[in-house]
Amino acid sequence: MKNFFTNKKKIINNSGFSLVEVLIASAIISLTAIALMSAATKGIELSSRALRQVQASQLIEEGVEAVKSIRDTNWDTISALTANIDYYLSFDTNTNTWSLGTIEVDKIDGIFTRIVVFNDVNRDVNDDIRETGTLDVGTKKANVIVIWPASGGINSKNLNFYLANIFN
Repeated sequence: MKNFFTNKKKIINNSGFSLVEVLIASAIISLTAIALMSAATKGIELSSRALRQVQASQLIEEGVEAVKSIRDTNWDTISALTANIDYYLSFDTNTNTWSLGTIEVDKIDGIFTRIVVFNDVNRDVNDDIRETGTLDVGTKKANVIVIWPASGGINSKNLNFYLANIFN
């Protein structure tokens, strides 16, 4: 029977990591950290861009409703507007009414500019809307545009719709 106490065990001498191994591990950790930070930065940028898109959509919707409110109050206000001119919406908190003016108002939330442009509407002999034809004084084409700065330039969204004198 073997004596277990007399067997000599081989001791492996491992004095630790070499300098090369430490450098490789540091490089891997650094590259991983840089990749994660880059992904997080891109995620924040995309999230911010999506937020601005949603805000712009809501401002367009509010603009459409404001123009309809002006139309409902007095069609003559809409019909008297000059075609292809930039108009700016403003809300009077004293009277709780919307108005249109040609003087640019302060940016919404310090970021967004909302513009409304009106165009005349023509109809053909079949009463269909066309580029040329008889002027329809009871209908206007409106375009609500929201503009905001973005990295690398300017972004914008717009919505075209027709507005009719439905109360006459």
